[in-house]
Parts: sequence; C-alpha cells; structure tokens
Amino acid sequence: MLVDKRTHSDKIDFHTHTNSSDGALAVRALMTRAADAGITTLGICDHDTVLSLEEGIRFSKELSMTVVPGIEITTRYKRFQLHVLGYFIDYEDRRFLAQLTELREGRIQRAKRIVAKLNGIKIPLKFESVFVKAGENGAVGRPHIANTMVEEGFASTYDEVFEKYIGIGRPAYEANYPFPPDKAISMVAAAGGLSFLAHPSHYVNEDLLGFLLKSGLDGIEVIHPSHSEEETLYYSKFADDHSVLKTGGSDFHGGLKNDDANLGRYVIGNDWVNGMLEKLHK
Repeated sequence: MLVDKRTHSDKIDFHTHTNSSDGALAVRALMTRAADAGITTLGICDHDTVLSLEEGIRFSKELSMTVVPGIEITTRYKRFQLHVLGYFIDYEDRRFLAQLTELREGRIQRAKRIVAKLNGIKIPLKFESVFVKAGENGAVGRPHIANTMVEEGFASTYDEVFEKYIGIGRPAYEANYPFPPDKAISMVAAAGGLSFLAHPSHYVNEDLLGFLLKSGLDGIEVIHPSHSEEETLYYSKFADDHSVLKTGGSDFHGGLKNDDANLGRYVIGNDWVNGMLEKLHK
C-alpha cells in the first residue's frame, strides 16, 4: 500500500493532473511543483488515462513523496456530465486498461466533431494540432482544443474559447462520450480501488447522489476550488449523514488555467485518508 495509517503528511492533495491528460506539466514537473508547495502526499488523477502513474511512483522515491495512483473517469448520465475519481487502483490491470482505451477513442471522436464545428464557423483549426498537444497516448479533450486555439491566435484566452465556442450551449460544443457512471464505479472497484464523485457542486442533486451511492460509489469530493464554503460544509455533512468517505484537492492543471495558487491550498487531512485505507483493508 502506498499510503499507510502512520502517515503524518502536513499537506495531502488527492486531485491533480499531468500533461498525459489536460494538465500543463509533465509528471516530474508537477510533483516538483507540489513538493515546493509543501505537499507530501499527492493523488495523480488524469482524465481517462494512467499514463503518468508508473513514472510518478518511481520519481516519488527521489522526492520522499507518496503518490496515490488515481484516475478521473469522464461519464455521462442523462443530461449530466459526471466525473468519477478512482484511488488506489491497480493501473496495470488489463481489463481496466482495455476500458480506458474505449474511453480515449470516444474522446478522439468527440474532439474531431468539435474541430469540425469550429471549421464550420470559419475557425481553421486542424485536429492534428490538437492531437499533438494531447500526445499520442494521452487523453485528448476540450482543454487541448482551447490551448491550441490560444497558441494559434484563434482566441485571446483559454476562458474565451469555452465561453464563445466550446462550452455547453456554445456553437462548437459536443457532449462527451456516453460512458455511464455506474460502469465507471464498477470499473474502479474491479481494479481494487475506491470511487468518488468529483466536484459535485457543478451539477449534482441529492437524487443523483442517491443513485450513485446505490451503484457503489464510495464517497464524494468535498474540498475543491469550485466549492463555496457553504457547499463544502453541505457535502461534508452529506457524506457524514450517509456514512461515505470524503476526499478533496486542488484539481491542479497549471498553464493557461492560471491555478498555480491552488497547490497547497486545497488539502485534506490524514483522517480522511485513513478512512479510505480502512475501507480498502476490510
């Protein structure tokens, strides 16, 4: 086990991203930045890929940092896009990796449709440029499109791309691949991990949370930069009332997201981590 009950980390961040998905930094650069921010236990949770985990765990020994192998799986339920965080996964499990291949292929087809819509409104973005940005084995997504558009001069800022072109309801928006959340929850469990709903304040009501809990969800993300103080308290109480686990972190991406200040600020306590470990050991 990569984290044990004796850990006394001052700062624990269970939600970060590398450039294997939509983060700006390679795994070593992310971990060095996190260490500089005082983080000693780091969850690497790239979208729909585990490409950075092996290198991250190797490098963790040089930094005296604990890396928790994670993932953030993109799912869709009715009109909701839901992200399922998985922790302590066996990232070498063959069935798990096969399911991720399905998800990444869905991401590629979605990105092609978005680029086609952008071309249709006279923005001559090339899919090949976006794909290079994501990397051949990475998980291509809207952030790669936004970054490429800014770099190639089709927009001034990352946020502008979402607000004008590819955000929900905008002319080039396309829904994500229809991967159901209950399948993602089962997928994480089969790989030996624990599943959590990421940043629930974005879209979630209690009925939907109830459905996810019945599907085997282990917990919810309570601490997140998008949560207000009231939302943080609400989801913490919800987790306590329903006897489920809690997690949190910075959701750090870096680059044009301009979220560097979040590293070391959005952290969780050892008691939450130990609760996860106790459930894993039952």
